Amino acid sequence: MDDGESNRYERARICIDFGTALSKASICLDPLLPLEVGVKPLPIGAISRAEHPLLTPSVLYVDQGRLYFGPSALDHARRGIDLARDPLLSFKTVLGATDPNAALAQKLRPSMDPTGTFKARDALVLYLAFLDQLIREAIDLAPNIPNAVANARRRYTSPVWRPGSGVDKTFEAIFNEAAAVSQRLGNLFLQTEGISIAQCKDALDKAAAAPGNGLLETGIFEPHAAAATALAFTSAPTRYVMVFDMGAGTVDIAAFEFDERTDPPALSEVKEARQCSALAGDEIDRILVELYLRKRGGEKNREDEIRLMKTAVLNARELKRELFTTGKCSLKTGWMATTIRANELMEDQNFRTYLGALRQTIAASLQRVVARAEANGGDVIDVVLAGGGSRLPFMVDLVKSAASLKPTNVQLRVGPLSPINPLYSGVDASLRDVFPQIAMSVGGALVEMMPAQ
Repeated sequence: MDDGESNRYERARICIDFGTALSKASICLDPLLPLEVGVKPLPIGAISRAEHPLLTPSVLYVDQGRLYFGPSALDHARRGIDLARDPLLSFKTVLGATDPNAALAQKLRPSMDPTGTFKARDALVLYLAFLDQLIREAIDLAPNIPNAVANARRRYTSPVWRPGSGVDKTFEAIFNEAAAVSQRLGNLFLQTEGISIAQCKDALDKAAAAPGNGLLETGIFEPHAAAATALAFTSAPTRYVMVFDMGAGTVDIAAFEFDERTDPPALSEVKEARQCSALAGDEIDRILVELYLRKRGGEKNREDEIRLMKTAVLNARELKRELFTTGKCSLKTGWMATTIRANELMEDQNFRTYLGALRQTIAASLQRVVARAEANGGDVIDVVLAGGGSRLPFMVDLVKSAASLKPTNVQLRVGPLSPINPLYSGVDASLRDVFPQIAMSVGGALVEMMPAQ
């Protein structure tokens, strides 16, 4: 590699989207390269043997003697239902606690860690070390990515629950310890048979005493990263863009004004529209599980009731995807299969209450963007749907319904984020399928900096 090539890759950066349900990562080899060759999602799902090559489940499972991560954790959790055991699901949400340091210091519940070894903070360190290994392996196996960029600067996406961007010091310390754990345990993270608890505890203790360099550069708000992707992947960006990013743990809303009349074009946030809400995918899962349990009926004893509930919870995300893809979903427990149809969920009172609350949340942000557009002569707002929730068939109508609460002459164009750039969309069919979900890692790797103060 000549000096020019080496200098170019010094500008490389990796963005990690550690999602509540699924994790993703992308690399920007050089922001000066053409989009279709400069920004690449990393196949961390393929490395972890997940269902999709670009996505890996954000799950950790503590057994009596070993720890499992990602798809292996899910497999062991399903087999461990009869052991009165719980996997760590949605454990990222601890970072949004009122006092995150106190929450991180809490021991995991005995049902999650029967050994009593690990704290919530330990789980985050270990999982991020697992992600680091997936990223390094994906780069190592990629034919057109030099191995040296595995040590590129890191960014992470976060919900808009913090007052500003930059690096959260607590999260930076976790990243640094994760780097040391990753270096110590290495390829052990890639084994389907997990890692011994003793090895994990030893690596954690040594990392706490001598943290590594997590290479962390900055945090980027998730809707800001999605907006960067939306602007990068269209040839004619609209002046006003509102991003509705619905993940498993949070709904994040942000809006932007893009002015091409300036040189260079100016991008500013409509800060009064920024919101973070818990009315996200996990809440739909909870309502779906409750509906399933009511329809399934009770069991003969308490142990069977608990087993039934845990089975439903572990399968909730897959059931939701099946329901909204095919119009129905089924779960068999024991000898009995129970089917739920989409109309049953849509007519459920709990779900209708949820939709009403989400509609009001969207309306509050949308009205502020509309007011800005009306004041400045804007006549169109693009509402971009990102995250796993963008696939929900009712989302477009829900946004339009929220807009109707206060009539306006401003036109709304609502739709999921898509790779409009034909060169980029042609890279891989699997990319198009999950583009709204990987958009945050792509945009976070691409942008120089988003205005998130």
